[in-house]
Amino acid sequence: MNGTGYIRLSLLSAILLLPIAVFAQQPFQRWAGGVDDEVLHYGFSFHYVHADYKIRLKKDWQRPFVDETGASMVYIYSPFTHGVGLGLLADAKVNDNVNLRFTPNIVFSNKRVVYGFDPDDVDLQGSDQLSKLVRASFVDLPLFIKFRSDRKNNYRGYLIAGGKYSFNVVSKKRYEDGDSPPHGKELKTKPGYFAYEAGIGFELYFDFFKMSPEIRWSQSVGNLLDRRKTNMFNHPIERLMLRNLQVSLFFE
Repeated sequence: MNGTGYIRLSLLSAILLLPIAVFAQQPFQRWAGGVDDEVLHYGFSFHYVHADYKIRLKKDWQRPFVDETGASMVYIYSPFTHGVGLGLLADAKVNDNVNLRFTPNIVFSNKRVVYGFDPDDVDLQGSDQLSKLVRASFVDLPLFIKFRSDRKNNYRGYLIAGGKYSFNVVSKKRYEDGDSPPHGKELKTKPGYFAYEAGIGFELYFDFFKMSPEIRWSQSVGNLLDRRKTNMFNHPIERLMLRNLQVSLFFE
């Protein structure tokens, strides 16, 4: 992660944690917590996503792709990209400290993979780097177990863990690049994947609602690379995994 990414995440974390410091300094007045007494309640959420691909390369990844181009690769990496999302939630109470949560949401977060080539290569018309954008609007279907501490005044902490299934709702036309030149092909990824997630958050009680700032880590399971059509961009990659750092605000 570059310096700019750290600064952005630090500012977001400070903004999300600021209400806790404010709460700690105020005289105690027990505010609304009616949702905690309900067996089932609902809410909505907003998300900021910081994501990249974790790439495992083949042993011979630098070798040019046969019959398309003589370009020799010298590096491949995925820079961090940013996205936003919004969603709903349904929370089922198991006991005072354990809840089950279903939080469907949609996340707009394109990904990018950068390919570096031998600068002496003439096939790329003088360019020694190509950046491939993977357009993505994911519908996430996460299911979690939430472990909460006992309530202290008007806040409490919690841990959350579980998994999700996500699928990309961007048009399948992104696969239609048959007439493009070799360097105009697209990096192909599978439309859906499973992932495991874990996070930490705080519940802050207000007069008529509860707000929960949360930070969550996610990594996909399996290989996201789609090999239905092989080209010079997916050929050198052995395995492609997606990892996200998500900062969220939940309102219940």
